[in-house]
Amino acid sequence: MSLGRDVALATATGTAIGFTYAAHAPVLPLISRDFGLSDVQAGLISTAIFLAAAATMLLIGDLADRYPTRGAVTFGMALTLAGNLASALAPSYELLLLAKAIGGVGAGFGFIAGIRYVQRRYGDARPHFGQGFYGAGYPLGSAIGFWGMPPLALLWDWRGAFAATSVVIAIVLVAWLRATPVTRVAGRGTMLDAARCLNCWWTLVQHAAGFGLVFAAGTWITTFLVRDFSLPLAAGGLLGSLLLVIAVVARPIGGFLVAREHVSTVAIMRAAQLTILVGIALIALPDRPLLVALLGATALGLGGGIPYSAVFNTAAASLPSAPSAATGLAALGGLLGTIIGAPAMGFAIQTWGFSWAWLMLGAISAAALAVTFVMRGEEAF
Repeated sequence: MSLGRDVALATATGTAIGFTYAAHAPVLPLISRDFGLSDVQAGLISTAIFLAAAATMLLIGDLADRYPTRGAVTFGMALTLAGNLASALAPSYELLLLAKAIGGVGAGFGFIAGIRYVQRRYGDARPHFGQGFYGAGYPLGSAIGFWGMPPLALLWDWRGAFAATSVVIAIVLVAWLRATPVTRVAGRGTMLDAARCLNCWWTLVQHAAGFGLVFAAGTWITTFLVRDFSLPLAAGGLLGSLLLVIAVVARPIGGFLVAREHVSTVAIMRAAQLTILVGIALIALPDRPLLVALLGATALGLGGGIPYSAVFNTAAASLPSAPSAATGLAALGGLLGTIIGAPAMGFAIQTWGFSWAWLMLGAISAAALAVTFVMRGEEAF
């Protein structure tokens, strides 16, 4: 296969995994009805997949360096498919949680292996542009989950919706059998080496203030628009989805800018956090008009998306002996930002109001901005 087709396949993989992150969310009322779940129990479904993905990245992320990269991606996709299909068949709430956890393991392993595949597929060339497309698949897949699952559930109920989408994931899995093999570079290091790498921790902070911040903001943006501007729910959801859509577009743009050496990796991370801070200032402004709030949300999506390839290629360069372990540590930041950020925003909204919730995200972004003045970019290695 050509380089373009391999990158497209990697992007489809990111889209499939990103879909499984969010597919259950729009059909939670139906799942709760069938299993008689409380709001807390329903919320734990998301926790199952994200915690499993985080544990996989933290504990066994380095395995992606020890096996052929194409096979590692295929293995991750197989587990992702198994988790999605098992979700359709789960006879009880407990087994549904197990199914989502299996999918989370596949998502975590597949994510790291996919990053390494794109990096190795480019050989000695800079992989940022292709990496940006791969990364764009994740928010795109989540958006497809939010938009696509409700109409499928209307046709076939939530179980049928999971079963139908499993067919698409299976097609992506089979396509990996024809992907171009890449040169294997066996890593000598482990996750313990990544834990000792200070620059790897700085990339974790950057991804927490990128993907983690955008996902946390995306969790509450619709509620914010509905409450503060009295919009209908459908209009609030449509306008709120702009945040994810902008993040999808921003990732390959950021990769292109770095690949063409228009900007350094650290510079684009710094610019991203400045953009996020401008966006938060616009959203948190008292009595701001709707247009200003939407401009702020656009800035959030742009700032959260453009540094993606810079962050992960810097992570891999920071630890040549175990690039997948370093990548896994950076990826963990995004998941932790999501797991902690969304409920923390909820607490701030309930206690002090939306402005304080946005300012809390601003504090995270300000910390990430400060880190850009002490960390090293990919070019320094």
